Amino acid sequence: MFKKISWAAICGLVIASMLLAACTTSPPAPAEQVEVTRVVAGTPETVVVTATPEPEEAEEPLEAIAPEFKNPDTYVIIAGAGEPETMDPHWTYETAGGAVQGNIYEGLIWFNRERTDEFVPMLATSWEANEAGDVWTFNVREGVTFHEGGTLEPHDVAYSVHRALLQDRIDGPHWMTLEAFFGLYAIESLAIQNYAEAQGIDPESDAYGELLFDDVDDAALVTTCEMVKEALVADDEAGTVTFNLNTATPWFLAMLTNTFLGATLDMEWMVENGGWDGSCDTWVDYYNPVAQDTILFDQANGTGPYMLDHWTPGEDTVLVANENYWRTEPIWEGGPSGPPSIKRVLIQNINEWGTRRAMFEAGDADTIYVPSQYRPQLEPYYKTVCYPDESCEEGNPEGYILAYRDMPVPAMTPAQFNWQIDVEGGNPYVGSGELDGNGIPPDFFGDIHVRNAFNYCFDFDAMIEAALNGEGMQAQGPIIAGMMGYREGEDPLFSYDPVKCEEEFKLAFDGQVWESGFYMQLAYNTGNDTRRLTSEILKAGIEAVNPNFNISVVGMPWPVLLNSRRARKLPIYVGGWLEDFHDPHNWVHPFLHTQGGYGRVINMHEDMAAEFDAMIEEAASYTTVEERRPIYEAIQLKAQEEAVVIWMYQPLGRYHFQESIKGFYFNPAYQQKTYSYIYALSKEAP
Repeated sequence: MFKKISWAAICGLVIASMLLAACTTSPPAPAEQVEVTRVVAGTPETVVVTATPEPEEAEEPLEAIAPEFKNPDTYVIIAGAGEPETMDPHWTYETAGGAVQGNIYEGLIWFNRERTDEFVPMLATSWEANEAGDVWTFNVREGVTFHEGGTLEPHDVAYSVHRALLQDRIDGPHWMTLEAFFGLYAIESLAIQNYAEAQGIDPESDAYGELLFDDVDDAALVTTCEMVKEALVADDEAGTVTFNLNTATPWFLAMLTNTFLGATLDMEWMVENGGWDGSCDTWVDYYNPVAQDTILFDQANGTGPYMLDHWTPGEDTVLVANENYWRTEPIWEGGPSGPPSIKRVLIQNINEWGTRRAMFEAGDADTIYVPSQYRPQLEPYYKTVCYPDESCEEGNPEGYILAYRDMPVPAMTPAQFNWQIDVEGGNPYVGSGELDGNGIPPDFFGDIHVRNAFNYCFDFDAMIEAALNGEGMQAQGPIIAGMMGYREGEDPLFSYDPVKCEEEFKLAFDGQVWESGFYMQLAYNTGNDTRRLTSEILKAGIEAVNPNFNISVVGMPWPVLLNSRRARKLPIYVGGWLEDFHDPHNWVHPFLHTQGGYGRVINMHEDMAAEFDAMIEEAASYTTVEERRPIYEAIQLKAQEEAVVIWMYQPLGRYHFQESIKGFYFNPAYQQKTYSYIYALSKEAP
């Protein structure tokens, strides 16, 4: 029917059938009579005997599962690979938190259902751009009320964007927003630039390069804030907001759909509750906070169809319907309007697959997180299967699952090396911290031969079959297949080759790695069993070539992994990227630029980083495909040749629901496909 079983699953089925045969047999087949020759007193004679038939293996009957319809007003989502770090939409830069916040907060525009290149009005009623494409004006909707009772006005939109840009943070999302407004990647850079200009310091001088944010005086800080306010100007009387960009930015509208830029706050409520007061004299007090230090860490006040009831880290997130939701007309043709159909949303993060599956089978969950390798366990129960073109077909009439499969997810997962590991104050992930057989030195992955060896020792085919259930492909570099810059018709440079792996290890550190061996920890986020299996495949490949090589695979809660990564403590970890907007710039910059969320942590050597920075910035400076394509293709090739990381895989997505959930559609830009826009869903009794 729909079944596609990996080699690992086949092995499991074979073992299961052997165990079954030990205790169960089928009814015997009819006896077969055959002629044989025997010798009686030295004289051959022919007799007819009955052969003993071999027992036929019995096919194990499919266990009947009929989940009970429960919690008719509640959409129960059982995640498994992570939970939010915060409820602050301007701080968040991970998918678990962003998906939740997308139901609470709204921006000026939203995606037109499944389209990623068409947009519909949300808190704006209309918009227009100038001919150059660097000035955008939006008419702000009237009659919208925040959850806590305030009325939406244009200055709320402006305040929200000002706060987002000025708050900024290390490894946050605002590298791309600040790039659009100022051609820079951090608010610190803008402040330093303003200070240097006021002091007459040449931007090309060594003195400029040595400037730090702490050097910036109050006057330059105020100037920086004033420039941010000039970048987005509100006119309450006219009912408009105007964005003034540094240059035409093709992905600007797509950025506005993200909560990190689009989420609109009630300025008055924020100030009353201790948030930034909008003054240019105080903004630096709210700059680069840790997650727990913003007033929106565990509370929310948006305009969206859902309100935050509570978020208890490590336990659950609960949303409740906004019964006073402003929308009176369908968001798109055939789309929802009025108060949400689903009145309550419960999101829990449960790492253990067996528990998630048991909840699904009992009807206690409406959708669950299903890593690729577990999909075959659910396939026999697919009652209806839908595909990317929204066609559907019937499966097992006795099944219970509504499945969406073969969905092209714009995501890619590498094993990310840290070329210059931070060991200050101790670092348990690198063992002894020396190349003595009990650890690795901080510059371990700075050696090209180590990076090459890790790539050659990774079994990409086993990864696709075992970890991805055959539903994915080997990545070719930072740019995903089908996008400008992907080297069409070219195979990835690396494939599994233990001989080359050994050769490279023997060259690393002038032979010391091979002679001494090493110990290190390899991290992944707990609950993501696809990444766990991928990590174990890498561990097995490395340890197979030398008994003195020892890698410990360590699962970490999502927030812990993110914090350890930001601190540059992890030597290597398996973690992926989902695009913010559909352009190669949103792939090469995060991974390879020194100001990228991953590039900063990969922490390449200065010369290498400068090469990638220059190429990335040159590609972004052009507007035509003809100009940009060859540069992105060169970046793609160089990222492989330098073995910056192990470019592992691009997956295909599947999503599983109880039949009672209606209205799902696949939008590849949604951060969590099953709950980024719950307003479009309903729950109906079978």
